[in-house]
Amino acid sequence: MPAMIEVEVHLYNSLVRFVRKYEPLRISLPEGAAPSEVAHRLGIPEREIYAAWHNGHNILKSFGGSFEEGVRLGHGDRLALSGPIPFSRAYGAPVC
Repeated sequence: MPAMIEVEVHLYNSLVRFVRKYEPLRISLPEGAAPSEVAHRLGIPEREIYAAWHNGHNILKSFGGSFEEGVRLGHGDRLALSGPIPFSRAYGAPVC
């Protein structure tokens, strides 16, 4: 049986609707879990994730894209996920 880890998860912008209360979550996962497993567990379609950070480092290939391959979560890691950011290209606002 794999060891379990605890990860702190923060949701921002439109992704807040996937939780009951706007506060960091603590999720238990098998050691070495991928960020996509967190999204799946929370019911968040990956296509709705426009920004993702693992311990402060960007881990998305592109806006609304997939997670970078090979990223694995460890005990005490912080994962932040965001939907489209207001006034960004994702919302169709002109950006010069």
